[in-house]
Amino acid sequence: MPTSRVELITTGTVSVKARSNWSDEKRGALVILLAGPTGSGKSSFIEALGNNKSLGISKNQLEGFTQTVTAYHVKNMMANCTRKHGIMIPVCLLDSPGFCDTNISEIEVIEQVRSWLDNWPRSNVHINVILYFCPINGTRIPGSQRRIIELIKSINRKGNGQEATLTIVTTMWDQVCSKRLQKRAEDNFAYLRDSLFKDMIEGGTGLTTFANTQKSALNIIDSCVELSNTAEYNVVNSISLGRDELRVTPYGRQLYSDLLGRIEEAWVRKSSLESDLAQTDSDLDPDLNALLKSQLQETIHILDKFGLQLAEFGRAPDGVQGLHRDSDSAKYMKQMYGRQLYANLLGPLEGEWKTKLYLEEELMDTRINSNPNHKAYFEDVLCYARRRLPNLAKQFAEFGPPPDGVSGPQGDLAAYVESQPWLEESQAAASEPVTVPQPAPLEPAAFGRNNDHAGSGVERDASLDLDHQPQTRELPVESATPPQPDTGNTLDNFRLHSDVTKASTERLQPIHQSRLHDAAGAPSGAKRSRLRQFFARLLFWRKPSLT
Repeated sequence: MPTSRVELITTGTVSVKARSNWSDEKRGALVILLAGPTGSGKSSFIEALGNNKSLGISKNQLEGFTQTVTAYHVKNMMANCTRKHGIMIPVCLLDSPGFCDTNISEIEVIEQVRSWLDNWPRSNVHINVILYFCPINGTRIPGSQRRIIELIKSINRKGNGQEATLTIVTTMWDQVCSKRLQKRAEDNFAYLRDSLFKDMIEGGTGLTTFANTQKSALNIIDSCVELSNTAEYNVVNSISLGRDELRVTPYGRQLYSDLLGRIEEAWVRKSSLESDLAQTDSDLDPDLNALLKSQLQETIHILDKFGLQLAEFGRAPDGVQGLHRDSDSAKYMKQMYGRQLYANLLGPLEGEWKTKLYLEEELMDTRINSNPNHKAYFEDVLCYARRRLPNLAKQFAEFGPPPDGVSGPQGDLAAYVESQPWLEESQAAASEPVTVPQPAPLEPAAFGRNNDHAGSGVERDASLDLDHQPQTRELPVESATPPQPDTGNTLDNFRLHSDVTKASTERLQPIHQSRLHDAAGAPSGAKRSRLRQFFARLLFWRKPSLT
């Protein structure tokens, strides 16, 4: 049995109180995230744990009470961190907006959790446990909840493919009041255990029942914390990403697909309300007319919010189809956010193209050609860049003409896009897998502890000069995570796939077009020098010297 890291200690009658200011908790807190669909019992769990129904947070769940992340302090309960010399820290319940809420996208829920973590006074605070609430009295598990379950699986995935730090809490057992409902609930529980969550449970996920009492809630808190003591991975390693970096995570496809679905649903509601409003006589039925106008205004607001999130997300993840180009919703999104959507496609394309030009120039350098190993490595990198370009060009071409007042690619790049290179490359790309050239890892001695980047100037050069696509906020990369998908730029992939970025966090500002090259398409002096240093260091890791 592993040594316990956290032990819960009760110092009196347990109660729960909403708390927005945690600035005085310098040592952090034990954070338990409550997740699940709207009306799944998250708020009832909080009230039961505090033995106080007067909190009123479980009332009127039809529209979803919780629209933003809300933190609750569990009073008279402390977490004793035995591996930190007995440090006592408070217990925090982090109530998230309901997944499947029509007004809030999944990416917005993840972003709210990430933002709450960022605002904590200490940077090392993370989510220790997730409680996922699942009603047991439903006749079926809807498709929308199935997507959320897969999202939770992806968020909580460890490097070896197993899951941990997640407990499935089945709710609504107190509403099972007949033999027929009891049989249905038991069948549903067996289905969750033996089918839907089977792989997760085998990987370490907990499955329990909530009886809507304080004793039951306390038992769940105690058992899930005990489960977290055996975990090797904290969910914060995945969800602490900004929106733009979400595209390269294992669950980026889920978030993007959910956002597309919500935009289509909001568009259908908008069209339906406009049709109903056109058929309503404001003089004969002013109340109905006012109601429809109010609902239409709210729907347009939600549609625009989702559209902005889609624009900020960036280009579609590989293998995911975006909005259909000729659909009314796509035309609306293009009209509203065309400039940003266009920049999200043009930036990676320009970056990859300029990377190709740079590598071709470097391969003409006698210093590179004099060493067969270095030459072969640069040729592999160039081959990878050339293989990525057709797909980037295809996504860019599918956007159509640039928005008014925005110029497109020029010169050779424009001619390259017009040649439709994806047509001739599609068959070869489908039959031959492409692998990212892997630089040898940096020696561990080059890194300090606790994100101390002494001697890690290589990464600073990379983050400042090699990001061609729009980037925002931080992108932590853990060595324990699975191999990262492509970010859209070959040089970015070096940084993601190299151990040089272990346990690091870079602050990245929005960059919509590459500044590696001057107007003529050749590298500028300073930028070219830094790129030379970056590649030289990459090669240095592979070989003791360049001679």
